[in-house]
Amino acid sequence: MTDTENSPRNADLPSLQADLADLLQLENDTLPMYSVAISALRDPALKESLRAYREDHERHARNLRDLIRELGGVPPMLPHLPTGLLKLGVQVAGLPGGDRTILMSFVSNEWQSREKYARYAAKPYPPAMAALIGSYAADEAVHYSWATEALRGLGCGEETLAGQATQAFARMHGSVADLIEGIGRTSNEAVLRLLQRP
Repeated sequence: MTDTENSPRNADLPSLQADLADLLQLENDTLPMYSVAISALRDPALKESLRAYREDHERHARNLRDLIRELGGVPPMLPHLPTGLLKLGVQVAGLPGGDRTILMSFVSNEWQSREKYARYAAKPYPPAMAALIGSYAADEAVHYSWATEALRGLGCGEETLAGQATQAFARMHGSVADLIEGIGRTSNEAVLRLLQRP
């Protein structure tokens, strides 16, 4: 991002840093959830798909950390509190039921990731940054789509009662997490603005 016109430094820096920190915390929420799901799934093909998707999240987290540092910020190392722990708890709650309930829990967490990245991808960022976040939003759409198709293959498609309940829970769970995380993001931006003052 060497072109000054495309540089994030010409944007509203506290807002930009708060957005990137929120996305990095989302990745910090997601990575433990993937580890739990991968270790518990029985089907090797499902495990392999999740391993590949976890690599996407690891890349997202690495690049977001680098970008936050490039902008003079400090990348958050923790997940969202308390929602990151709640998301992990939802994933753990699916373990006793086998592959189907593990993926039902997984879908409920991935729904929020897909929605949040899509919202951020729609923001007017500098072009290089917009392309990066847009590509991550596309990854999240693929992950979510794969999970819903995998559930369909396990007899829990969106046309079934269990599939509809999973979707309803995903929307409710994700919306509550978004609300709480939005408050944290706004607070973070306010602190960054205070620190930016001369």
